[in-house]
Amino acid sequence: MEDKNKISDNPSYAKLRTNVLGFSNLGRLIKIFSFFGSKDDKLENALSALPALKKQTEYFLQLPDRFNEHFSKSGWIAHESMNMPLMEKAIELADHDQSNKASNELADYFTSPQIAWLLNRFRTSPELALRYNLIEFAYLDTLEKRFYSAVPLLLMVIDGIVNDISKSKGFFSEGTDLTAWDSIAAHSSGLSSIRDVFNAPRKKTNDLEIFLPYRNGIIHGRDLKYDNAHVVGKCWCTLFAIFDWKQALQKQKDNPPATVKLPTVRESLHQIKKTLDDIQKFKSLNDKLKKEIEQWKPREIDPSVIKSKNFTKYSPEEEVDALVKNWMNKNYGKIAEQQYHFASKAVNLGKEAGKVRSELHDKVLKEADIISINDVSPAISVVTINIKYEFNEALMEKQIALRMICATESGETAINGQKNIKWRFINKFMYDLYF
Repeated sequence: MEDKNKISDNPSYAKLRTNVLGFSNLGRLIKIFSFFGSKDDKLENALSALPALKKQTEYFLQLPDRFNEHFSKSGWIAHESMNMPLMEKAIELADHDQSNKASNELADYFTSPQIAWLLNRFRTSPELALRYNLIEFAYLDTLEKRFYSAVPLLLMVIDGIVNDISKSKGFFSEGTDLTAWDSIAAHSSGLSSIRDVFNAPRKKTNDLEIFLPYRNGIIHGRDLKYDNAHVVGKCWCTLFAIFDWKQALQKQKDNPPATVKLPTVRESLHQIKKTLDDIQKFKSLNDKLKKEIEQWKPREIDPSVIKSKNFTKYSPEEEVDALVKNWMNKNYGKIAEQQYHFASKAVNLGKEAGKVRSELHDKVLKEADIISINDVSPAISVVTINIKYEFNEALMEKQIALRMICATESGETAINGQKNIKWRFINKFMYDLYF
């Protein structure tokens, strides 16, 4: 990668360098600060921290380039919404000749519930929202390790989304322009680079395991062993990068490149320090969450002890028990609140309650018993219930598997067993009640 073609030379990054790193002579900077007055304690504190901030800023600016230099050829690229502590850890491992371990860390992250917050933004883009049901299927398949189905779904979604955005060609077409002004994901070392890697010709049937999502080999049935966390993780990484590319295109359209008034040195220092503090805080929370996920184990629940009196607070079975009671009481508004919504925008609960009413008003629940609880991942449990209900004057009996997913009060990743979390059901079961 040539110096003139680095992400760190993007306008937004270059501006930071000009404002802070350009002051190579600290004495000159002190003279500049003297015009503000020598009794400004806050200013003097900022000045004393400048050498460390300069070093940290340069380190921060170089991260995306360093990441792509290490990993773009193996199918991972930096993008705006990428987990910064994860990027740092991967780079550190690769710098110490532990690229395989770094790739495992990336694969673990991009196949974990930690990517849920990224999915929540997809409804803001028409091209992604149109395919959101397929994205949901791929997400659930990923969490439950059905990689054989998640990978083809994601490859189709990726190609179709880019086709709609470009108005002419899909992601895997060589002529598709995947660049954008002032973007990390859409830098020439990003999406364009991995597109070429994923698009490699696969002319022979291969029954050896692959670790790159070769589109031609997978879709055309030539690469047979693609179902692993590395392949699906790289598909997710690419999809998030495509969303960031779309955002960059929209930003470029709404705010064309123009001469921007540079902030003062004081403003620059404040902003950079805030950014670095935010990164450190996020890194600490991320490390804590990852440790809890690694230590998590599914419960082994004897069906004979599945009684409502034994349900603990903040458990998926407690939420299912509440769902059953709400159904019996025809409290459709409460049921609407219990649904899991992937959308990042506020949900119209009145409208959702109307949908629930239209599906359940003619299905009168008479009995319901939870018969099994299966913790399939740190954030997902499947609670199976046996129900009896009246429909069209007939008594029906059916087993329903309710897929429950948890999150914190603020919508962030949660883990089964934590307190102050919310369990919600993914609405699939209502459409099975007609048969």
